[in-house]
Amino acid sequence: MRKGYIRGLIVREPYASMLARGDKVWEIRRYNTRVRGVVAFLYRGHLYGFGELVGVVKVSLKELEKYGEKHKAPVELLNKYARGRKSLYAWIFKNPIPLPKPVKISYPRGSQVWTYISIEKVVKVLSSEGYIEQVSKLLEKLG
Repeated sequence: MRKGYIRGLIVREPYASMLARGDKVWEIRRYNTRVRGVVAFLYRGHLYGFGELVGVVKVSLKELEKYGEKHKAPVELLNKYARGRKSLYAWIFKNPIPLPKPVKISYPRGSQVWTYISIEKVVKVLSSEGYIEQVSKLLEKLG
């Protein structure tokens, strides 16, 4: 990870909000990732909150059907997303830090899955919204 930056994961709504609240603990992707640690959940120029990416497991489509409470995605959507693959990857999140309301934040244009956001910028934006508790939790997690 780049010093002074936090990774941002771009996730469609309503899933970004669900991850930030901890209602969704698996983000389903077609590929593995070695990224671990605190991640910001982003979508269309908004920050929804944070979570800690703690691991990844490869899961068959059949098995994913049993774990709907973890990934919250309809089976039809998973099958379409898999594009013929027999398995997908569940990125496992814990320790959510939701924001009361999403906040507007800029990040590099063209980012599709991952991006970096300056921690200084995140703290400034959240502080200006009065999200002091969330700033405190985030900084504690980042060490």
